[in-house]
Amino acid sequence: MAKTTWSKTKFPGVRYREHETRKHGIQPDKYYTITYKHNGKTKTEAVGWASNGVKPQDAANLLGELKSNHAQGKFPQTLKQKKEMAEAQLKEERLLEEARHRAEISFDEIWKRFYEPQAKTNKSEKSWKREESLYRLWISPAIGKIPFVAVSPTDLEQIKQSMSQKDRSPRSIQYALATVRQVYNIAKNLDIFSGDNPVQKTKIPKTDNRRIRFLSEDEASQLLDELRTYESNIHLIALVSLYCGLRAGEILNLEWRDIDFDNDMILIRESKSGLARHAFMTKQVKRELEGLRKSSPKSAQIVFGGKDGNRRYEIPRAFSKSVTKLKFNEDHSDRRQKVVFHTLRHTFASWLVQRGTPLYTVAKLMGHSTLAMTERYAHLAPDNLKAAVAVLDD
Repeated sequence: MAKTTWSKTKFPGVRYREHETRKHGIQPDKYYTITYKHNGKTKTEAVGWASNGVKPQDAANLLGELKSNHAQGKFPQTLKQKKEMAEAQLKEERLLEEARHRAEISFDEIWKRFYEPQAKTNKSEKSWKREESLYRLWISPAIGKIPFVAVSPTDLEQIKQSMSQKDRSPRSIQYALATVRQVYNIAKNLDIFSGDNPVQKTKIPKTDNRRIRFLSEDEASQLLDELRTYESNIHLIALVSLYCGLRAGEILNLEWRDIDFDNDMILIRESKSGLARHAFMTKQVKRELEGLRKSSPKSAQIVFGGKDGNRRYEIPRAFSKSVTKLKFNEDHSDRRQKVVFHTLRHTFASWLVQRGTPLYTVAKLMGHSTLAMTERYAHLAPDNLKAAVAVLDD
């Protein structure tokens, strides 16, 4: 290998070597270095190629700056230090710019860029649509343009006031604030926000939104008879909820592989709690499900599929039509007293408690994650509670 030849310039301490083949203009490209004493040692550092804009005068000026700093005890004193300081300054400027951007980025931008994609992917269509509606109608108009880090409890009060003025229920206001809280949680998880969640400092409206009405046996009989007049299997869908305690979504998600006719059991794979559980068929439910299985195509997978065999996402309108025809809701203005499809599941639990079934057993059948969710039915068994205390008389 040929020895590298270094040539001096007219500037002391500045040297160069020529590239074997590459040209800069009509002259060979030149690579400049500087040589100087630093802390008693000779130090040589590369400056760069002429083709990259480096001139001998530039190298000399740089050398003069480093020598002057060394003499005055200032920094940088070497080219390496100068590069490191420049990189550190660039990093600091970048961090400051990111901090400025974070201070200015609006709630709307966080929603669009970070929350919306995750919510669409991870939530059910029904849940996402409800959140999107709350965001569009109430959240964005109140805080959408405010910098994300600057949203305060006072700003969230604006959401509450706007919804209250339009007679939105306390439960809807709770849901709106819960949506805002989730946006801040997502931002924290993604390390784009590190402050306090403003929802934590906001007073949440309290409400008992639990439905308290359940059907009498006569009302249930009237409803089932009316539902039989419709097609779409709405009668059997209602029967499964009334006598097995399943939620609407759990029923519509049922597949034939989930029905165990030999052991009279139904497997609920996708429950609200996220945990699978079993429900148990009454003789009537089993008999009618067996009839539906025989009349369904052998290739069918969904138990209560639509006309095309695909999964339904809503209870057929025949249910609400039947409730209206029977005038079950005619004299009730309190929504908790109105009969809806979920009333059937509520009736299932109420009837069990009235017949002496322990609350713990009812909780398991209902798929409740805590016994507290089942305790609302305790008042339906006053005789059982009275008998429990009576044992003290012995």
